[in-house]
Amino acid sequence: MLADTIKRNEKRLKWFGTSRSQSIQTEYISYLDELAVGIGVKPNLLTLLLKDPKLAMTVFFGPCTPFQFRLVGPGKWAGARKAILTQTERMIKPTKTRVVTSSTTYTLVFLLKSFGLLALLVAVFLSFVQH
Repeated sequence: MLADTIKRNEKRLKWFGTSRSQSIQTEYISYLDELAVGIGVKPNLLTLLLKDPKLAMTVFFGPCTPFQFRLVGPGKWAGARKAILTQTERMIKPTKTRVVTSSTTYTLVFLLKSFGLLALLVAVFLSFVQH
């Protein structure tokens, strides 16, 4: 245990420096993983990949949220899968403060693309006619 504490202090000094205000800082994700292993709630990504690949990819590549520690073990929650898969939408939704009418925007973009395509076809046609 003493060797583990010394190892942690060396790692902390390497990451955060020797400042007195940084004496209690630690790396968040590795600390959560260590606690999760101790409690028995850390999901096994290989097993998760075989059972539910979409969920496994979201847990591995997505943000680290407490929901992933509710997938297995004590305190298992049936809604954890849905919470993990919808966390991006739930995070973005509050930032959308107004509803934008999309009909004029998409119509304008469609017209500009159509005009550009037409202009390109006319240019190609004229280049072949002149030669």
